[in-house]
Amino acid sequence: MKWIVTVLAVIFCVIIVFFSIKGEDLYYSTKPSVEVERPIRVNGKVVLPETSVFHGADGDYIFTVESEQGFSTEILTVTKIRLTSCEPDDMGYFGEGYVLVEAEGYQNAPTVVWASGELKDGERVVEK
Repeated sequence: MKWIVTVLAVIFCVIIVFFSIKGEDLYYSTKPSVEVERPIRVNGKVVLPETSVFHGADGDYIFTVESEQGFSTEILTVTKIRLTSCEPDDMGYFGEGYVLVEAEGYQNAPTVVWASGELKDGERVVEK
């Protein structure tokens, strides 16, 4: 009986040590990676890279990022915002590859410009 208790205690300790060391890596390896930038405002319009605009059956949209402090890092959560307008940047301030966007309720929040996979509203992500 002592032998069984000792073996179970050792196994339990090994599991605790493993998840203490690798738990964070395992958690974040299951989350999509994103690249985030702050939007630029020029003449009252929001200028974003074209890669930040996602296209779906219900129209164009962007994802903004909210962060909160976790135990050892910031936890990022994406919010889907539907665009009311998306047009090419004719001003040419930044060169090609930028668009002018408008969205109802959109503030100057950090915006996802690249994602490793498909994102869902309210999903937790990891910044690349």
